[in-house]
Amino acid sequence: MRTYGRMTATHAVLMTLALSLVSGAPLLAQQTAPAAPRAAAESDSHPFFQWNTYPAWSQLTAEQATNDIRRSMELAKARIAAICNVTPAESSFENTFGAYEKATHELDVASSLLHHLSSTMDSKALRDAQEQLTPELSAFSASLIANEQLWKVISESAQQAWVRDLSPAKQRYVQQVVDSFRDSGAALSPEQKKRKAEIALELSTLTLKFSKNVLDSTNAWKLVISDKSRLAGVSEDWLARAAEAAQAEGFGTPDAPQWLITLQYPSYSEIMKNCDVEETRRLCWEGRNTVGNSGEYDNEAIVARVMELRRELATLLGFGTFADMKAARRMVGSGSTAIDFVDSMMHKVKPTFDREVQEMLSYVSRKKGRTITAMNPWDVQYYSRQLSNERFDLDYEDLRPYYQYENVYRGMFRIFENLLGITITELPVACIKPGETLPEGTIEVWHPEVQLFKVCDKKTGAHLGSFYLDPFPRDSKRAGAWVMPMNYGTPAANGQPHAPHLACICGNFNAPVGDKPALLSQLDVTTLFHEFGHMMHCMMGDTELSSHCGTSVSWDFVEQPSQMFENWAWEPEGLAQFAFHYQTGELMPQDMQQKLNAGRFFMPATDNMNQLCVAKLDLDMHVNYDEKYKGRSIDTATQELLAPWRMPYTVTDPSIMRTLTHCINGGYAAGYYSYKWAEVLAADGFARFKAEGIMNTSTGASYRETILSKGDSADPNVLFRNFVGREPNPDALLQQMGLK
Repeated sequence: MRTYGRMTATHAVLMTLALSLVSGAPLLAQQTAPAAPRAAAESDSHPFFQWNTYPAWSQLTAEQATNDIRRSMELAKARIAAICNVTPAESSFENTFGAYEKATHELDVASSLLHHLSSTMDSKALRDAQEQLTPELSAFSASLIANEQLWKVISESAQQAWVRDLSPAKQRYVQQVVDSFRDSGAALSPEQKKRKAEIALELSTLTLKFSKNVLDSTNAWKLVISDKSRLAGVSEDWLARAAEAAQAEGFGTPDAPQWLITLQYPSYSEIMKNCDVEETRRLCWEGRNTVGNSGEYDNEAIVARVMELRRELATLLGFGTFADMKAARRMVGSGSTAIDFVDSMMHKVKPTFDREVQEMLSYVSRKKGRTITAMNPWDVQYYSRQLSNERFDLDYEDLRPYYQYENVYRGMFRIFENLLGITITELPVACIKPGETLPEGTIEVWHPEVQLFKVCDKKTGAHLGSFYLDPFPRDSKRAGAWVMPMNYGTPAANGQPHAPHLACICGNFNAPVGDKPALLSQLDVTTLFHEFGHMMHCMMGDTELSSHCGTSVSWDFVEQPSQMFENWAWEPEGLAQFAFHYQTGELMPQDMQQKLNAGRFFMPATDNMNQLCVAKLDLDMHVNYDEKYKGRSIDTATQELLAPWRMPYTVTDPSIMRTLTHCINGGYAAGYYSYKWAEVLAADGFARFKAEGIMNTSTGASYRETILSKGDSADPNVLFRNFVGREPNPDALLQQMGLK
C-alpha cells in the first residue's frame, strides 16, 4: 500500500498533528531560511530541523527526535502568539496567513523525518519516542483550536479588503485555512473543544496501537519448510532467497537447506501465486489471517472504538457522518456522492464480474476433475495465474529476467526525463553510525541500500529537488510501497527558482540474492512507476506557497499522476527503455510484449470489484457503523455486506479492516474510494497521451505545467480540465479495460 502527503492546506495538519505523526500519513515540510551547512560528524543542536539540502541521518536518534519536536513546538507557540497580537487594522497576508503558514516549519520537518524513520528503521526507541510525544502533540493541536484569539484574528483577517487583492493561490489558501479551522472545531464551545481534544488523543493512541499490531503480527508469523517438495512450482530465485533467510535465523545450512516463508510480500506472494502444493498455500493463507487477528495483536476492538470516536467527532463538528466530514474539501464533495460513485462502478462491472467468476469456477473444476461451486481462498491467486498463463501463453515468471532492478529504474528515468524536460543524476552516498565521519564527497543515507538522486531542469539547469530510493524489504520496514515528502523548498522569489524539494520512494521489491541481481515482477515494475508518479508530483512542484506544493492535494486527486504513470510500464515504447535481459542485454521479444499487453486487463471486472469492495466497506463503516456494525463481529458484518459482490468462497476470511492501515491509521479513512476515483482520471488523462503519442514531449510538457507543477494551487477539477480540454469522462477506466 501507499502513503502520501495529502493536505489541502499545510496547516490543516496542525488540527490533527498528533494523529498524523503516528498514522501513516506524512507531514509536509516547508523550508524557510535554511541553516548553514554542517559536516555530518558535527553535533547539531536540533538536527531534525536544522539542515540544509539533506539531513544528517546518523544524528536523527529517538532521543534527539523528542528534544527537537519539543523545541519546535516552543517555536511554533511563540509564532502563534505573535499572530494573536495582530489587529484588523494592521493585518496583512504576511503577518496573518503568511505567518501562519510558516509557524510550524520546524515541527513539520521534524515530524516528517520521525515518521519516515519509524516506517523504514522501526525500533523500540522510536516507538517509545512516539508514544511519549503523542499526548504532547495532541495537546498542542488542541491548543490551536482552543485559541479563541487566534481564530478571531484568522476569521477577521479573512474579511479584510486586502484579501480581494491577493493572487488566486493566496485567496485559495485563506479560504482553506478558514475552512480547516471551522472543520476542526474552532467555533465549538469550550466544553466541546475539550471533548474534541480528548477524542483526538484517544484516536492517536488507538491508531498507533493498530499500526504496531499489524507490523508485529506480520513479523511474528514464519513458516520453515525442510522438504523442498512442499515448494514445488516456486522460482529458483525465491528458493535461494528463502534459504538465505532461513540460515540467517539458524535454520538449515548451505549443504542441507531449509526455506523460510514470511508474510513480507515478496515471500508470501510467490507461494500464493506459484506453489503447486495446496497445503503450503493453505498454511500461508492461514498465517496471513493472523495479522491483526490473534491474541495480543487482535485489532477488532480498536477498529470498533475508532469508528465510534469518528462518528462522535463528525457529529461534534456538525457533519452528518465521518464520510461527509472527510469528503467536504475533496473533489467528491460528500459521503453520499462517494457511495454513489462506488455503487455505480460496482453495478457497471457486476455482469462481467459474474461471468468471470463462472469462468474461474469452471476452470478450477476442470483442473481438479470435479465440480467446484466455491473457491478455496488460498487457490484464487494460483489458479488465476494459471488461467492467465494458458490464455495468453505467457508465464509472468518468464518476465523477471527482463526486469533487472537497475535497468528498470534507469529506463524509467529516461522516459520521464524526456517527457518532462528534466535530468536525473545519482549522487554518491554513505551510511554511517553516530559519531563516525562521513567519507568526503558523499551524502548520508539511513541504510546502506538507499540511493539518492538529483533532479534538475533540462533547460535551465536549476536544481528542482532530490529523492531517496529505498527499494528492498527488511524487518524494521513496514510493508508496501509509498512516497514520503520530507521538505518542499521555499517558493520562487526575486527572480530565483524555488529551493530544492526532498522526498523518498520506499518499496519492498525482491532483493538481490547471491551474485544474482534483483529481478522484479511485473507488479513490482508497475508499483515502481506508480510511486515515481507521486515523486514527480513532488519534484515538479512550483507554486506560490509551499502549502500548495506537490502532493498537497485532495485525497481523491493525489493518485491521478501515479496511476497514470503506470501505463508506461506496459506500453511497447516504455518497455523499450528498460525491459532488457539481465544476462544477454536483449530487449524483451515482441511476441512476449504483445502477450503481456494482451493479458494486462485479465479478469478486469474481478480486479475492479476487489478494490471496490474495500472502498464500499470503508465508506459503509464510516457511515453506518452504529446501525450495521456496533456490537457485532466485524468479520460477520463484513461478510454480510460484501458477499453479493465477491467470489463465493469455501471459507470466509477475517475482515480486511483488521489490517487496513490506510483506513484506520492512514489518510484514506472514508477515502479508499479515491483510488478508483483517481484511476478514472488517470485513464482519461492517459487517453490524451495515447492520442498524441505517449513519448510526445509537448504533451509531457503540458502535463508538467498544468498538473504536476500546480499542486493544490487551484481546484483540481480546473487543473484536470486544463490538461484534457474538457470535462472528465466517467467511463474512461471501463473503456480502457474493455468493460464498456
